[in-house]
Amino acid sequence: MKSTASGFAALALATSAFAQDMPVPKMFKGMQGGEKGRWQMEVLEAGGRPAARGMTVTVCTDNLMSQAGRDKPKSESSCKHKLLKDTADEAVVESECKERKSTITMKRDGKSMLMTMESTGPKGPQTMRMRATRLGPCREGEGAVSLDKNSEQCKKMREQAAKMDPARQCARQKSEREACEQKMRDAAAQIAAMCG
Repeated sequence: MKSTASGFAALALATSAFAQDMPVPKMFKGMQGGEKGRWQMEVLEAGGRPAARGMTVTVCTDNLMSQAGRDKPKSESSCKHKLLKDTADEAVVESECKERKSTITMKRDGKSMLMTMESTGPKGPQTMRMRATRLGPCREGEGAVSLDKNSEQCKKMREQAAKMDPARQCARQKSEREACEQKMRDAAAQIAAMCG
C-alpha cells in the first residue's frame, strides 16, 4: 500500500498546493479543462522501488482537491508553496513544510505531462517520476484515487486487507484502541474503494 500511496503523492502534493490559494501554472491553463478531471498517472521511477515502476493510478483531481481542503492536517497548515517557474510548457513548484521540502517539476509532453518530484525529509532524499495524461472529466461517484481492480497492486492490497485484524493489531493500544481500530477499518475501506 505504501508504494501505491507514493504513486500519486506528487499529484496530490501539487493539487493540494493549488487548493491552498496558489496560482494555477500557465501550462494547466493551456490544457483542456485545466488541472481538474481524471488523470492517469504512470509511475516511471519510484526512488529505487522497482515494484512501483509501471504502476498506473487514476486520480480524480476534483475530489482530491476537495479532500485536501477538508482533511488538511494541522501540521501541514504551515506549509509554504512557491511557483518557481511558470511557462506554457513547464512549471516548478516548491513546497516547504515542517519536516520536508519538495520540488515538483512539470513539463508538457504532447498531450501528457511529465512530473518529477524530489523531496527531502526524515526518510532521506526521494525522487519520483511520473507521466500524467488527462482522461476527461471525473465520473459520478468516483473516488479520489483508483487502480485497475485486476492489477497486481490491487491483488496484493486485497491480500493485505484480508490479513488485517483491527482487534488483534490494536490490542496493545490502551487509551487509543478505538482510534487504532477505526484507522484499520478506514484503511480497509480505502483499499476497497481504490480497487472496487
